Amino acid sequence: MPQLLQPFEAWHHTSASADSTVVVPDGCRDLILHALPHQPPTWFVTDLADTTYTVPGMVGERYWGFRMQPGAQVDAKRLLALLHKRSMNDAHDALPLLHDCMVLDARVADALQSLARHSQVAQAARQLGVSERTLQRLVQVATGRPPAYWKCLARVRRAAQALPEAPSLAECAADHGYTDQAHMTREFGRWLGRTPAAVVASPQWQAAIGASGYC
Repeated sequence: MPQLLQPFEAWHHTSASADSTVVVPDGCRDLILHALPHQPPTWFVTDLADTTYTVPGMVGERYWGFRMQPGAQVDAKRLLALLHKRSMNDAHDALPLLHDCMVLDARVADALQSLARHSQVAQAARQLGVSERTLQRLVQVATGRPPAYWKCLARVRRAAQALPEAPSLAECAADHGYTDQAHMTREFGRWLGRTPAAVVASPQWQAAIGASGYC
């Protein structure tokens, strides 16, 4: 069963090398404070990722992030304007402002849970007691993405996390509702830009896909 995140999950990263960081789609938006050496820090809010991307690194570069629960709606423009007006001694001082600018609709959270749990959007709608059209409208308006986005994202993340312990790629594909191994491989390419075998072989990728997020 999918686990809901807390409204905010704090994280911090300091680059020890110039290596790029892999960022995989996780269904979350983050409020981030980014600090380059000898430069003033800047705030920004991430968008939902549709595919994997990499972020170039710099030695000494630092990030403080606050990950929002999947489905959370944030007034990013207002939030950033408020942050730019405040002087802060600690990144966590931003949390009251983030709280004031974020809304988490229980109906949306329930919808995303149901989409993660069911193999078909129609099944999720029935479980919620609404029509597919109502589910489509609710999720699209709240997140900017259709139900199919969330259903497919949850499935590929679960499959990728299960791969290291799976008896075979074919069995992993079957266990996670793919029609066959080729279908799973295509979905990995679409979301992660890697084959299942490449994901399993890379500790960096395993760490990235194992981070908290929607599944």
